Amino acid sequence: MSEATHLFICFSSKDEAIARDVVEFLEAQGLKCWISSRDVPPGHNYQEAIVQALEGARGIVFLFSEHSSRSGEIKKELSIGGSINIPVFPVRLSPITPSGALRYELATRQWIDIFPDAQQALGKLVETIRKVLDNPAAEGAMAAAAPIARRAAESISAQTRAPLVAPDSKEFEAARTLLARHIGPIAKVFVQKAATEARSLDDFCERLAAHVSAPADRAAFLQAARVRLAVKS
Repeated sequence: MSEATHLFICFSSKDEAIARDVVEFLEAQGLKCWISSRDVPPGHNYQEAIVQALEGARGIVFLFSEHSSRSGEIKKELSIGGSINIPVFPVRLSPITPSGALRYELATRQWIDIFPDAQQALGKLVETIRKVLDNPAAEGAMAAAAPIARRAAESISAQTRAPLVAPDSKEFEAARTLLARHIGPIAKVFVQKAATEARSLDDFCERLAAHVSAPADRAAFLQAARVRLAVKS
């Protein structure tokens, strides 16, 4: 994993104007940002660039709005960030609350509302980011005890248990290749996470299949993965 150097700006393309204003404010305060609309080099694979930027991020600034709440790509980005324990700084662009997977992931965190005073809110965001990045333990004050305990337990379990599917093995590469056909380069991150957390090969395949959105494609992936990994029915 590359050295953490920047803040990853997680936003819907429909909120790009606000996202660029946030980046301008943060960078004026000396906080380097990475934003896809500016920092994906021409000709580069977009999803691969996203994964690399997340792997090199010190934190994620998540701009939550009606648009980002409905974005499947946003959920993937936050999932990747969660899998490698990157702190998330949610900024609410309008008075709405998260639902579904986003509610589980973010509802216990301390929100910063950009309304009604954007300047004051962004100042608070800078203060919060610096506090957490200078003292990672301070992030605990931003989340409830239960999610922290859950993440800690998962981390300890991952550290004490060897991956079910070893990185660079033919089984790992087969799973990555199959999943990448459906979701692109992000597949590698999800395969790494599932390989650490799964309790059996069938559980491993099920976890990966959950990232394939279309039911027919999900069923086809699951069948192919079980065959390639020789999962016994």
